Amino acid sequence: MIWEDVRKTYPEQWVLIEVINAMTEGDEQMDVIGSFADDGDRAFKRYSELHKLHKEREYYIYNTSHDTLDIGVKKWLIPNKEIFINKLVKIRDADVILISITSEENRNVLWTMYQPLQCIEDEIDADKKENPITNRYEKINAIRRSHSFKRYQISEITIQQQKMTFTSSETSPINDNNYKGYMRLQHFIENGLDIACWDDVNLSDLVIVAYIQKSTDEFPQIDLAKELEITLKVSKEFNEVLIKQPMLLEFGEKQKGIRYSFYDFINKKDRFFYIDKLNHYDIWEEVKKSFKDESLQGFTEESRDQFEKQYMTNLELICPNGMDLAMIEYETEDGLQLNFYAKEYLDARPAYGNSSGFILFKPDKKLGINGYESRFCMLNSIEKTFYGSISVELFSWYQDLPEEIIKI
Repeated sequence: MIWEDVRKTYPEQWVLIEVINAMTEGDEQMDVIGSFADDGDRAFKRYSELHKLHKEREYYIYNTSHDTLDIGVKKWLIPNKEIFINKLVKIRDADVILISITSEENRNVLWTMYQPLQCIEDEIDADKKENPITNRYEKINAIRRSHSFKRYQISEITIQQQKMTFTSSETSPINDNNYKGYMRLQHFIENGLDIACWDDVNLSDLVIVAYIQKSTDEFPQIDLAKELEITLKVSKEFNEVLIKQPMLLEFGEKQKGIRYSFYDFINKKDRFFYIDKLNHYDIWEEVKKSFKDESLQGFTEESRDQFEKQYMTNLELICPNGMDLAMIEYETEDGLQLNFYAKEYLDARPAYGNSSGFILFKPDKKLGINGYESRFCMLNSIEKTFYGSISVELFSWYQDLPEEIIKI
């Protein structure tokens, strides 16, 4: 059969084929080993089983929605040089396979593969059913996205005392919309990649991460007759963790020693914090002072005016002129950064627009009334005369993930 015949016989579905005669691209003769409807995962697992038995045969999985059989993509993905690693390691509580390091035409790459942790999917689904378009949903979804892809950053790998330093990374899912992901995974499996640890996992739940070496560094010269002696350096990171704990706060200063807590399900312990004050913050007055600050004197008059105009436009969306921002002053016993939001804001529909921008704020003290580092969190805009109570949510906290050195 040729590809046109396969498409007619098996329309709009995944097929596993064996190319038996590929004289010229586009005229390949092939046998269909199996069809799998819309189940690309099942097709790929069958491909893996057959490849282990018949490594000399030319198998491909492809979807017949494609007009042409572009098997040349797979050959295009083959690097100039590849050192295969195939080691399973634990990074940030995730099982990660170090696949290989490759030298390609314009870059050198460390390839890894892992299953992202999905720790808040239930929260996402529940909120979507109740409030399909709210600020709360969007912020939860942003946390979900941050968890769904790269959960760690490998900054260096040392192999046989030769260091590769990485300046960037690319995360690639393995799904029907990213066919190159399937092709690349086929290449890795054909070179010995073992993904038996994920036999019960859908391929769409896995991602391939490419770490790109610093362009001025040389590709390591590895003696494959010796042990690889691998050491990884994983960069320090911060991971936002959902809390969603409601609170009712009155304006004014709080009494010293009143202790609040939330449960840290990651470390399985209570975390303690103090609310020192809920007060007004005159952001507009602060902005006027800040634009006279010497730190902005390096701007040209034109760029300074442009920056100030853009900042004021964005600020108007966050806090209209003539209003204040409600600001929480708090302390935590572990030095954690917390995120508080007004419930009214979280329940509201998102106001799409360019409201991004940083808030100019300079704290005037380092320690709070309870002896811990004083921290601040801006809430929503309020009338200058408002001094009642605000329903807020302790929405999330930032987990500090320290740098790790992992020897393999």
